Amino acid sequence: MTFEFRPRMVRCMNNSRRSAKLSDIANIRQGHPFRGAITAFPDGPVRVIQLKNLSASGVHDPCDLLRTRLHPRKAPDWVQEGDVLLAARGAHPLAVLLCNPPADTVCSPHLYVIRVSDHERIMPAFLAWQLNQEGAQEYLRRQSAGSRQQSLRKAAIEELRVQLPPLLLQQRIVSIARAAQLEKLHCEQMIAARHQEVARYAAHILDERPG
Repeated sequence: MTFEFRPRMVRCMNNSRRSAKLSDIANIRQGHPFRGAITAFPDGPVRVIQLKNLSASGVHDPCDLLRTRLHPRKAPDWVQEGDVLLAARGAHPLAVLLCNPPADTVCSPHLYVIRVSDHERIMPAFLAWQLNQEGAQEYLRRQSAGSRQQSLRKAAIEELRVQLPPLLLQQRIVSIARAAQLEKLHCEQMIAARHQEVARYAAHILDERPG
């Protein structure tokens, strides 16, 4: 998701700029500590969110989530509404706001779960948006370690500084960003429909035989 500030909004943010380490405003943990590959059970009571389930628009259809069974010694850390999921691996550490997750759902160890603890200073939706902006993305990419596959360390995520503009401005930014995302999705759907129309027309023309 991308967003361009208007000059008036830039001045407002600059006049009230505040920042904090991410660990000061949120709790950060890795996903459920599965040992090895996650075993799929079609009738399993637990759903698992994996890297492949994330996209710029959020988590894919919950019906597509892998189902499994857990036998932990203590109750699992289920994900919650408003959690921010951050990809722990890969060149693009995508952040996604979790909305209406199914009950009894966990994340794979390749995801970090960021849960805002100071709601008076930052909105979860604004945090997810900010983590996807170039400044935060550049920091996270620099902090990635590993020669074969980049991997983010929890300590590096905790040290990330985030901006804390007034909540009203955060809400305005989130609303505009969501509108832009919906507009982008609508445009992509229109383009896909037009390509299908052209393909059908081409197939009809090219399949015709000369009389």
